[in-house]
Amino acid sequence: AVAPLFRPFVSCWLTQETLPLHRLNKRTALAMRVAGLVLILCPALTSSASSCSGDDCVKTDPRTALDDAGVESLHLLQHRPEGKTSAGNSYATYCTHEELVAGGKDCTPCLCSFDVDRTLTGRQGDLKACPNDEVLPVYDSAYERGNLTLSVVGQGFANTFCSGCYVAIVTAGNATGYQSKERAVLTDMLGKSGKLVSTEWTGPSLHGDHRSNCSGVKVQSTLVVGCVDKTKQYAVASIVDWLQTSHNVAISRKNVYHFDDREDNIAAFRGTGFNAIQVSCEPRDSAIGLCGAQKWEISAKDGVNLCYSHR
Repeated sequence: AVAPLFRPFVSCWLTQETLPLHRLNKRTALAMRVAGLVLILCPALTSSASSCSGDDCVKTDPRTALDDAGVESLHLLQHRPEGKTSAGNSYATYCTHEELVAGGKDCTPCLCSFDVDRTLTGRQGDLKACPNDEVLPVYDSAYERGNLTLSVVGQGFANTFCSGCYVAIVTAGNATGYQSKERAVLTDMLGKSGKLVSTEWTGPSLHGDHRSNCSGVKVQSTLVVGCVDKTKQYAVASIVDWLQTSHNVAISRKNVYHFDDREDNIAAFRGTGFNAIQVSCEPRDSAIGLCGAQKWEISAKDGVNLCYSHR
């Protein structure tokens, strides 16, 4: 057996991610709190690196590499802190994906809601700026228009805590319209990554781009299109109500998380009791994200969290 380099006070969780080495201290083992997660980095980065084995950080093969942009990157280990957040929700009782599929009777239900444009997607076709995004031969009508380009999270998030949650979309756009291929791609990904109870879409832009204030809008699914910016919190509340009445799933507001690239949409969740996390923080395209959400940003962090609070 390989002896552990050190034993952290957290349980090993999630998967290996990458961050540029220039953001990190290469000489010592680091514990960084980023977006509510403790990221453990083991030393000896050039000749050897680290892996997650149970609760231990252990020596393995080297994991430094050059990414497509030519920037040296290092795989980090994500760990989930034990105990409860300040909102009182216990990480340990959230469902795993397998528990949720099996019925989730002995675990705490949660909901992860995602914006689409520049959250589940990146700027169309821009692999130079966003080398980890994926371009598909599918039309995307958002912003500059072009081929649908999925962010890292848009390609799937099965190895994040959201895999054990019910999943939803709440977007201002229309995901390229009724019965579009983009909608089909997104529903397929959500169904594979978390618990999607319906593949039907709902909301003001169900049949076209008719976005409006979603205050008072009643939904018939967890896939909501057409909520103008700063009103998405109303749609999230309606989703929670619909899950209760239509599927007998009661989700506490403290166990609901919305992920969005726009600061104004996240700030609008203040005072709702829901959690909201701004994503696509680096790089940015003015007021919106550029590459879309990264997996390290998908965290069960309570409260309202803007990009500058991640750093």
